[in-house]
Amino acid sequence: MKHQRIVKLISFALAASVVSSLAACGSSNLTKNEAPSPQASGSASPEGSGSLEKIDPMGKYDPPITVTSIRPDLGTNYKYDAGETIDNNVWTKAYQDDLGINIKYNWVVPTEQYAQKFGVSIASNDLPDVFDVNMKDFKQLIDNDAIADLTSFYEQYATPLTKSVIEADGGLVLGTAKFNGKLMAIPETQSMLDNIEMIWIRNDWLKKLNLPVPKTMDELIKTAEAFVTQDPDGNGKADTFGFAINKDAISGALTGWADIAPIFYGHHAYPGGWIKDASGNLVYGTVQPEVKTALAALQDMYSKKLIDPEFGVKDGTKVAESTTAGKIGIEFGAMWNSIWPLNGSKENEKDSGDWIAIPLVSSDDKPALSLVSSPATNYHVVNKNFKHPEALIKMVNEWVENTMGPNANNNKYGTTPEGKEIFKMSMFRVWGPKQNLEIYQTMQTVLQTKDTSKLNASDKTTYDKIVAYQGGDIKSWGTAAIFGPGGSQSILEQIDKNKEWVFNEYYGAPTQTEIDRGATLSKIQNETFLKIIMGKESIDEFDKFVDQWKKLGGDQLTKEVNEWYKSKSQ
Repeated sequence: MKHQRIVKLISFALAASVVSSLAACGSSNLTKNEAPSPQASGSASPEGSGSLEKIDPMGKYDPPITVTSIRPDLGTNYKYDAGETIDNNVWTKAYQDDLGINIKYNWVVPTEQYAQKFGVSIASNDLPDVFDVNMKDFKQLIDNDAIADLTSFYEQYATPLTKSVIEADGGLVLGTAKFNGKLMAIPETQSMLDNIEMIWIRNDWLKKLNLPVPKTMDELIKTAEAFVTQDPDGNGKADTFGFAINKDAISGALTGWADIAPIFYGHHAYPGGWIKDASGNLVYGTVQPEVKTALAALQDMYSKKLIDPEFGVKDGTKVAESTTAGKIGIEFGAMWNSIWPLNGSKENEKDSGDWIAIPLVSSDDKPALSLVSSPATNYHVVNKNFKHPEALIKMVNEWVENTMGPNANNNKYGTTPEGKEIFKMSMFRVWGPKQNLEIYQTMQTVLQTKDTSKLNASDKTTYDKIVAYQGGDIKSWGTAAIFGPGGSQSILEQIDKNKEWVFNEYYGAPTQTEIDRGATLSKIQNETFLKIIMGKESIDEFDKFVDQWKKLGGDQLTKEVNEWYKSKSQ
């Protein structure tokens, strides 16, 4: 869907471009008797008495080494510059010039062919030196003793800046790459915080109807009722709705835009998450009693026409069209929604929406906590037989320096002003878990002092857009609504400060039952939730769904998840 594609574009635009500061011996031919060695220029190497040469995390190999890898291509829509290829670009040149590393891809295939091709590589034990895997393949490679323990290499070679980026969340995401106390990969860390959703609401409608900013669930629902019944757009027609909801959010999963998960969170329900119960075991949030309460509330909202009656067939793009047209007053979404699609509403000359971000609300006196999951879906690993495991760490250091360091150049290494995503040329990426929040905090200081002398180019661009919006440039609103005073990052700042979240404790590969029965379980969940919300089934249908879920594999799935959970702590 369009809004899912745009999320990925925005992720880098915010985290790195718009808001950054966001061996020649080919390992596949090595035998299993050749143990990895950290010896290289700038590497630890034994000397006469056993003393170690000082390690240089950015040291250049001399002579250069060749590092083999594999990867999906960048798709048919990616436009290369003259002379530029997947094998010859600014990132491969940076590895060569700065680190003495020559990247050689054993194969590059279209994304849709990658899984099958990689499966063949695993089965034939034909793995490159350094490569990326998902959690399922990661666990398989660990079980087969095929990848290197990176614990000591990370400690020795990761620069302080790299460690500060990867461990900015307290090491939470890094911990997903540890098994039996060993660091088996470098996760492609991303922002857990930026995935937390908030309420976006039309402040101009609040003012027109003389309504306060809602601070409780009851107040929010009353506001939605006013948006439906009191003609906030002033056209004399009953054609506005309270809440924007897209059909793909029906399960309570997060899509980033027009979701319903925060309604569940406001009732202390966490569908889709594995959470600890009183005994310390993991239980599936979808089948807990609090979900029934939230569904009853959603059913009541739908019956009062606070939700578009066609939400069950509208995807995120269709809902965005309704919002741009001025028909929606409230939506639950991510911090970037001002970039897309709310910018379309803001720029609508006939009905410019003054959207503001506000915190989630609760149905009682307990705070609404958001469910957060590990954002890492990609793991950088090293072939156990590769002689230079530290090369991966050095390439990650190079990424951090070029996109987040004091001399970061995101026009060259990230996303160009024209929108070309150069960062995709680099496979070995990490993202700062709190990078956007830190930039927001920097912006508040600089907006007060007016001293921009210490801003890097990317942060200066962000600052300029905030100032431009304050000066009347409406097209700069999207950035200002995130990083300017009272922007969406201010909501996340408070959430981070108060640790207002519940962690999804399961981040392992799909269990066998999930593989075999997951689609069936999801189907009955979505069908049941949709029927309940639309009033086609009684709320008591939820109890039948829970029984059916357990019998069709849910109980076995819960057992498997808890076995994994216990194995992680051993």
